[in-house]
Amino acid sequence: MATNLVQIEHDSEIKRRLEAERVRLRKIAGLDQPTHFHRPVERAFTAEERNRVTILFGGFTWKHEDLIRAVFQGCGYRCEKLPVPNVAGFQTGKEFGNNGQCNPTYFTVGNLVQYLQFLEKEGLPRQQILDNYVFFTAGSCGPCRFGMYEAEYRFALKNAGFDGFRVLLFKDSDGIKAASGEPGLKFTVDFGFGMLNAMHLGDVVNDLIYQIRPYEASPGETDRVFRDMVDGLCQDLRNRKAYEIEQLAPEWAKPKFKNNKILRNTFNVFGKWHEHMWGKDYLHALDAAREKMDSIEVDRTRVKPLVKITGEFWAQITEGDGNFHMFDFLEREGAQVLVEPIATWVAYLMYQAKAHARAKSQSGVVRGEKEFCQLDWIAQKAMGYRRRPAYVELLLSPHDQ
Repeated sequence: MATNLVQIEHDSEIKRRLEAERVRLRKIAGLDQPTHFHRPVERAFTAEERNRVTILFGGFTWKHEDLIRAVFQGCGYRCEKLPVPNVAGFQTGKEFGNNGQCNPTYFTVGNLVQYLQFLEKEGLPRQQILDNYVFFTAGSCGPCRFGMYEAEYRFALKNAGFDGFRVLLFKDSDGIKAASGEPGLKFTVDFGFGMLNAMHLGDVVNDLIYQIRPYEASPGETDRVFRDMVDGLCQDLRNRKAYEIEQLAPEWAKPKFKNNKILRNTFNVFGKWHEHMWGKDYLHALDAAREKMDSIEVDRTRVKPLVKITGEFWAQITEGDGNFHMFDFLEREGAQVLVEPIATWVAYLMYQAKAHARAKSQSGVVRGEKEFCQLDWIAQKAMGYRRRPAYVELLLSPHDQ
C-alpha cells in the first residue's frame, strides 16, 4: 500500500484544497478574479453649491418644462431645461451608450451628452462643467429599461469624457444630501406642491392647446397666445410667496406657533396646501390665462377625427424627433390629437405601490396594507382636487361651451 497517500476526513479540508488548486490554476492561466460591482460613489450636491450649480432637466413638453423651471427658480435654484432631443442626440446616445437600448434611452442620454459637448464648445472648461452642473431626472426600478436610465447616463457620460458628472434621481437621496445632512436640493412642502402645480398645469395646458389649435381661424395664433399664457403662469409660480403661519396668524396666536413646532408645522402644511390650491394669486393667474385663451378665434364647424396618443411614456409626450413629430403630422393631416397627461403615469405608480403593499400584506411579510390603501385613496383624491381649479378656470371657457 502506498505510503504517500493523504487521508482527508473532513469536508472543510476538501473544500479548502479545491479552492487552493482553483486559485493556482487561475494564476497559471493569467485569469483575474472578477470583482463584485458596487454603485459608484458620487459627489454630493451641497447647500453651499446652490448659488453656482445649475440643475439641468428635460424630457417633457415645453409647457411642463417651462413651468417646472419656474418652480425651481421660485425655490431659489439655478435651473435650465435641455433642448428637445433630436436625431443628432440619438446618434450621440448610440455612440457613447450600450448596445440594445430602446430609442427613448438613446434620445434622452444622447441629448444630455450633446448639451455638455455644446457647453464645452462654447469655451466652458470640462472641470467647470462637472463642478457647476448637475442633471436631475426621475428614477425607477422598471418596468422596462427605464430602470437602467441612471446607469446608462453614467456610462455614456464616462465614455464621452464627462466621468464624475452628477446625476441626481428624484427617488434617491444619496446624491442629493450632503454628508453634513444639509441637502443641496431640498424637498420642502412648497417645492412639492409647486411641482404638483407645474405637472397639473402642464397637463391641462397641453390638453387645451391640442383641443384648440386644429380649429383656429388664424394659423399660428394658438401657439403665440399659449406661449404668452404659459409665461404668465410661470411668473406666478416663480414669484409666489411662501405661506408661513407665523407671519399670517393673528398677533395673539403668533407666540403659540413660535413656541410649538408641531402645531406650527401642521398649520403650515394645511395653509400651504390651501394657498397652492385656492390662493388668490393662483386663481388670478388662471383667470388671466383664460382671458388670453378666449381671444383665440376658432371655427368649430370643421369636422375632424379624434386621434388618441398612447404608448411608451416618453415617446407619447415628446414633441420632436423622438416620435417623428407625430403630433404635427396628425394635425397637418386634419386630425385632432388627444394627448396623454403625465398624471396618468403618476396614477399608475400609485396603483402599483398599492398593489405591491397588498401583496406583501397578504403574504404576511409586512402589515399595514389597510392604512396604506387609505393613504393612497387620500393621495388620489388630493390629485383630483388639485387638478380641479385649473380645469374650472381654464377648461370652462367659450371654446368648450
